[in-house]
Amino acid sequence: MSTELKLQARLDGELDAREAREIDALVEQNAQQAALMQELSWTKAAIAAGDVEVALPETREFYWSKIARAIEAEERKAATAAPAERSGWLKFFYPATGLAAMAAVMFVISGSRSNDGVDTESVPEDMNAVSFRSEAEKMSVVYVADEYGSFSPVGQEVKNEPEADK
Repeated sequence: MSTELKLQARLDGELDAREAREIDALVEQNAQQAALMQELSWTKAAIAAGDVEVALPETREFYWSKIARAIEAEERKAATAAPAERSGWLKFFYPATGLAAMAAVMFVISGSRSNDGVDTESVPEDMNAVSFRSEAEKMSVVYVADEYGSFSPVGQEVKNEPEADK
């Protein structure tokens, strides 16, 4: 045991008579040990003076039984609140429903604007049509063949020239 611990044990009265005499002799011979012993005794006195004894208005058993009853009441309250916690999945369901509704609205809106202002023309069944789409130019060209088999781009007027003029 270190000397400091022996000094503390001497102050607390935990040493037998022989060890107590040895520590007293050490304190008389060493000024540093004497200063430490004095500081420890002051600290012990300050702690003892600062310890205020608190008297409870109830007995110890009654006090702890109140605490036990409060804990049991909280446990019963938590047990009855458990079914409400099962509806915790609603915390996920409501935002997911809103997200699905927004996705559906966006899908409907984007589907209704598929033409983006492009005029479309339908080709009669007795005519042939050939289309070309250029992603680089971001345009489409549709060629329509009339009954004579001559192709012309849609949107340009095709002059019906007699066979003799060709």
